[in-house]
Amino acid sequence: MKPDSIKVSETAAKKHSRYLTTAQLKAVLREQTGYICTKSSPNHDDLYSDNKFILRGEFYQVQLDIVFVVEQHSDLVVVTQMSQHSDSLRGRFYQYVGETVGDAIEYADK
Repeated sequence: MKPDSIKVSETAAKKHSRYLTTAQLKAVLREQTGYICTKSSPNHDDLYSDNKFILRGEFYQVQLDIVFVVEQHSDLVVVTQMSQHSDSLRGRFYQYVGETVGDAIEYADK
């Protein structure tokens, strides 16, 4: 499943000199794979949003985390892009969702 539309926040767009341009962000979200997860807390239901995700990978020779939200009708909003400052997204407070944005869209639609 591909996103219907992708909006890039002003915060994410302003980081284009360090990371990716708006066009590159959109291309990554439509065409590339990586490690997609969402924050979770095993002991606290509904503590974290079910529609906010992190896509981690190497895109255009940049190690990057892209934080995005899945809105209604498979619309995406890129919240920010940042260097991979966390060693691991695997563990107790992150739930693996898949490798594509489509996996995130399906997860959010549950």
